[in-house]
Amino acid sequence: MGKRCRINQKKVYFDKRVQQYIIDNIIFFCSLTDDRPTHTCFPRINGLLVNLRELSIYDAMDISRLMTYNISRSLWEVPYPYTVENALNFINSSHRDFKSLKAINFAIHYKINPGSVNRLVGIISLKNIDYDNKKANLGYWIGEDYWGKGIATESVALVINYAFSVVGLEEICAYVYSENKASIRVLEKNGMTKKGEVNEHNQMSRRYQNSIKFVIQRRYITDKLKF
Repeated sequence: MGKRCRINQKKVYFDKRVQQYIIDNIIFFCSLTDDRPTHTCFPRINGLLVNLRELSIYDAMDISRLMTYNISRSLWEVPYPYTVENALNFINSSHRDFKSLKAINFAIHYKINPGSVNRLVGIISLKNIDYDNKKANLGYWIGEDYWGKGIATESVALVINYAFSVVGLEEICAYVYSENKASIRVLEKNGMTKKGEVNEHNQMSRRYQNSIKFVIQRRYITDKLKF
């Protein structure tokens, strides 16, 4: 591996080769009108381990298959079983949200996936995009068979940099259940810090669940990671 930089009491992981991929391989066409982008093409982002691309209706079977009980219960009000129809509805809503500038949902393609050409292994999203205040929420999930391979860590790094350097956002938030230690580590490795907790009633689980709010600001990237 290339030289790594560890800062903020070893919470942040950053590989300079990932940084170069981010800079060289973001493909996105937009024009700015009153500081709001007008999309003409869905972004495609290439990393070392993953490619991030637009969701297709052909991804529906994989989404349904990968959405296990363990994953659904770590997400906010996602049903289980997760049917192909559920997946198709999500894909179609993702396309509408992109056109209306509300959200950008990426399919995660794992490059080191035997026998797979372009099949997704998870999804990562910029949601609730607020162009006026330059903020958005980050969400993601990875299929259980692909845990522990660095996929989430790199995908988050790619999307954070894309959000700051291309979309022009200044702050990104992520919410994670307190028991989801692996996801917490992913966020911390990418420089996100805990900013509070919320306790909300989940309609799917029919109980209150505690979520931790993580935040990263563009100035942190500029000051600490030297993009």
